[in-house]
Amino acid sequence: MVIVSRLLDHGYGLTCGLNLTSQVRFPESLTMDQIPIDLRVYFPFFLGTISNRWTATSSRIYLAKFGIGIGDWRVLASIQSLGKASSIEVVDLISMDPGAVSRSVGKLRAAAMVRPVEGKFMGRTKPFELTDEGRKLYARVRRAALAREDTLLGGLSATERRTLLELMRKVHSRLDRL
Repeated sequence: MVIVSRLLDHGYGLTCGLNLTSQVRFPESLTMDQIPIDLRVYFPFFLGTISNRWTATSSRIYLAKFGIGIGDWRVLASIQSLGKASSIEVVDLISMDPGAVSRSVGKLRAAAMVRPVEGKFMGRTKPFELTDEGRKLYARVRRAALAREDTLLGGLSATERRTLLELMRKVHSRLDRL
């Protein structure tokens, strides 16, 4: 058996349901390309797992409490953040599937949460803005979203939160290279 050792060198006692022993044994017949990725030190594992759990639980909570799913919330929050935004601008901001954004805008428009901005615009780039009801819904969901963020990041100090966000902004700035 080949023993592959990984140093858990950053002092993070990561507990995520994985067996965090420092040595993993694999058959000698495996080449390096066949050895599984060590998820304990693979950033996309953590990014994807956190994102998937956040999305699933948020959607369930927001549907039950507010009648909108996570996609609708992301579109609503994007339009609020930008003041007014077309579907294309929302897609560019949050990297959400264009079809899903279009469906969410349609749903929010049918529920009178957003409305088209008055005026003439080229092509299908008509911007939308929140209605009074949309702003009320935004405020209610915002409180829940920020409370959930506090729960998720509750184990971090203020300094650690700032560092985490600084590092995430650096990673985010490299998305265009993918």
